[in-house]
Amino acid sequence: MRTRYRALLQGLTTWLIPVVIRLAAWLLQALFWTLRPVYIGEPILRHLLDSQTPLIAAFWHGRLLYPLRLMQVYRVRRVTVLVSRSRDGEWISQIARRFSVLPTRGSSHRGGGQGLLEMVRRVQEGYIACVTPDGPRGPRYRVQPGIVTLAHKTGATIVPITYNARWRKVMRSWDSFVLPLPFSRIVVIYGEPICVPAYVTLDGRLTAQQEVEQRLQQITEMADRFY
Repeated sequence: MRTRYRALLQGLTTWLIPVVIRLAAWLLQALFWTLRPVYIGEPILRHLLDSQTPLIAAFWHGRLLYPLRLMQVYRVRRVTVLVSRSRDGEWISQIARRFSVLPTRGSSHRGGGQGLLEMVRRVQEGYIACVTPDGPRGPRYRVQPGIVTLAHKTGATIVPITYNARWRKVMRSWDSFVLPLPFSRIVVIYGEPICVPAYVTLDGRLTAQQEVEQRLQQITEMADRFY
C-alpha cells in the first residue's frame, strides 16, 4: 500500500512540476508587461552590445528578477546564467529556460569549479554571462571572487546592474529579494563597466573585486533613493 502511495505521489509530482513552472513563467511575463521602466546609464550597455564586447552582467541575488526582462528588451539571444545546484536552483533553471536563458549549474558552494569552467567556455562562444556575485548564500551585497576570475579568463567586461520599484514586496530572505508589484514604475540603473587586465596580480584581482562590490552598492543605493 505504501509503495503504491509513493509511486502515485511521485507520478503526481512529476506531472505537476512542469505545470507549475509554466504557470510561474507566464505570471512573470504578465508582470513584466505591466511594469513601467526608467533606465539610467543605458547608453553604457547599448554601446557594449553594439560593439559586441564580451559581457558579464553583475547584479545582486536579491535583484535578479528584472534582468530576465532586460534580455527581452535588448533582444539578446545568447545568454547564460550561473545557477546553484540546489533545489531552488533547479526551479530557477527551469524558469530561466522559459525566457530563453541557458542555465549553467554550479556555485561557490557546490560545483563551483565546474560551473566556472562552463561559464568561461560559454562566454568564449559568445554568450553574455549573468552572475549574482553575492549568491547563492551570501553574505548579502558582498562580492565573491568568482566573477573576477571569470572576467580575467575571458577578457569580458563586467557591467553592474540593479533595479528598484515604486510598488514592491521585499521578501524576508537573506538577500532581501525585491519583487516589483504589477503596474509599478521601476528604475533600472547601469554602473560603469569594470575591466580586468589579462595580466593581473593577486592584489589586482582583489582590487577589481572590491571595485565591483563598490559600484554595485553605489547604484543599488541610488535605486533605493529613487523610490
